[in-house]
Amino acid sequence: MHYSLRCGVALCALLVLLTGCKQSVNNTWRETKGYYNTYLNTPAELEFAEVDVEAAEDNLAAMYTPIGEELEKFVRVIDAKDVFPDLAWVDATMKRFPWLSGIAVVNLEGNVLMQRPSVSMKPLNFAPLLDENKDYGFRALRGYVDETPLGNEAYVAMPFFVDNEMKGLVVAHFDARNLVELSPNPEELVVLSGKKMLWSGKYNFESTPFAQINWEEMLSEESHGVFEESGNSYTWLVRYVGNIPMIFGTAIAEASAS
Repeated sequence: MHYSLRCGVALCALLVLLTGCKQSVNNTWRETKGYYNTYLNTPAELEFAEVDVEAAEDNLAAMYTPIGEELEKFVRVIDAKDVFPDLAWVDATMKRFPWLSGIAVVNLEGNVLMQRPSVSMKPLNFAPLLDENKDYGFRALRGYVDETPLGNEAYVAMPFFVDNEMKGLVVAHFDARNLVELSPNPEELVVLSGKKMLWSGKYNFESTPFAQINWEEMLSEESHGVFEESGNSYTWLVRYVGNIPMIFGTAIAEASAS
């Protein structure tokens, strides 16, 4: 696989988006000129043609920006909740972010102290969030992606404290299939976290190079990129939610089903 990265103006615009800029997509890209429900029934096989790479990066930016802005708002809300929340806060947060599957408050033993909704469609697993992990800062957001038969679920948790002593976690969880509905063209997106697919759009995910990349290695060096495989081109960027890397990608060329 040959990798080529666009830098300079591309990197500048990416940084604008990833730091939570609230400008419109059109203004952002005019000024910086750079980078940046349910599964659909039939995955498409792709045929590629020559296209403008910069225009394709702009296209990814347009698809990603509403999601990125919403994630930024969500992170600010959950990151600020380091005390035991009341039910009013839980209900208000669920209403503010309707793409969330639920919010739970758990103690250090994993016992649920509060939960909305009271019954989850998926089995919930809070244990990995409570495990000792060198990647979890004492007061930092933590998270992971759980694989379930009903679809993968992302968990984001903030420790809460009493008298400066950690007593448990405020946990929000969501299915990316709900989150991508914020995008104007969700079917064009692929969303994954490492090897775990969160949303495949119209693509046959396993047939794309997104499924084959060593993302741990890639993300240790890059936060966005353009790469080629077998003459086809792809573009991607990453947005961290807590310590969860959410990778958003798309095929550069226009595709048609065959």
